[in-house]
Amino acid sequence: MIVSLAMRNLKLNKFRTILSMIGIVIGVFAICAMGMVSAGFTDEMDNMITDTADTLTLSPLGEKVVGGHTAVGFSEKDVRNIESATKSVTKEYELVPYYNTYKPVTVGKDMLTASVYGLDSNDMSGLVTLISGTWPKGGTNVIVGEQFAEDNELRLGSRISFLGVNGQEITCRVVGIMENTGLLTFGIATDSAVLGTTEWYSSVVGNNYGLYDQIIIKAYDPLDLALIDEAIDKKMNGKEDKDSDNTVSILNSYELMDIFDEIMNMSSIFTTVISAISLLVAAVAITNVMLMSVKERTREVGILRSIGTYRSQILQMFLYEAGLIGLIGSIFGVALSLIVSPIFMMIMGLEFTAMFSLSVLSYVPLGIGVGLIVCLASGLYPAWKAANLNPVEAMSTD
Repeated sequence: MIVSLAMRNLKLNKFRTILSMIGIVIGVFAICAMGMVSAGFTDEMDNMITDTADTLTLSPLGEKVVGGHTAVGFSEKDVRNIESATKSVTKEYELVPYYNTYKPVTVGKDMLTASVYGLDSNDMSGLVTLISGTWPKGGTNVIVGEQFAEDNELRLGSRISFLGVNGQEITCRVVGIMENTGLLTFGIATDSAVLGTTEWYSSVVGNNYGLYDQIIIKAYDPLDLALIDEAIDKKMNGKEDKDSDNTVSILNSYELMDIFDEIMNMSSIFTTVISAISLLVAAVAITNVMLMSVKERTREVGILRSIGTYRSQILQMFLYEAGLIGLIGSIFGVALSLIVSPIFMMIMGLEFTAMFSLSVLSYVPLGIGVGLIVCLASGLYPAWKAANLNPVEAMSTD
């Protein structure tokens, strides 16, 4: 009976009920939609950098004079010193020096710019993943990133060409396709990359007077990265107050990943607070609506009390009304967020499958729960006030 009375009153005041629900719909939608998009973006970024969260990326600082020429890079001696520092921490690591630059490339009739890498054939499998084809060998075979291949309609056996160091045209054959790493990665970003052997790189770009452009160190245990970082810094760089003596810049992916997670958590908290404001407005509106309902139904409450209805039942009746508003409004708000959130994610360049991660879908029960709790809390005082009306005075009210 109590539930039927609550539903009857909501039906009798449809317009007011709908307005109250709209406030909850907006509030729950804001919390869920912003939370889902933020969680999806965080998951996507985490996936991009998780595979390289065990990586130190070393870049050279300062110039060297090699054979009368000035250049920037790592010499073979630098590589040996860096490896020595790494070995002082752990024996379980991979160290890969490589060449890297940007270079115009001709694909068909189009000329565009690609990120060009050169490294030893034996080191390639440790830095990139081959999804089709074979590893390049010799001076004319290359592999390209999956995105680069898709954008330029390249497949195994396709030909691309570069201008060599002597101005001659060098035609290269695509023998493999690399898996995309995404732009937020440490080491080799394959999306717009062309990768070949050091022999191939020297013919197309030159070998930078024998100086490597970067060094990647992969530790089998990511917790070793900080110790390796410290050991290399101590061996290769000057004292803390003499930055001008530094010879290497070290990027620790594990530490950066922690910083990124902290930033995203702060961003999530901020968006949740902003969204909660709309729920607060809805809560005030529901409290006001429920108080109006109590005032309008004072005589009805008095009659119910006079025929033996308990105070607890009157309290339940009004709480049921608030709960129904919250439940229905929350369901609509969550449903709307499930429709809109994927659109925002795709606009941001995220995959649709990001919607199905546990962290994203957790906002469905969260949104319904928050909306329901807010409405019940908003209806508690009006319900208590109705339950404590004096039956005689209430019945005499016009």
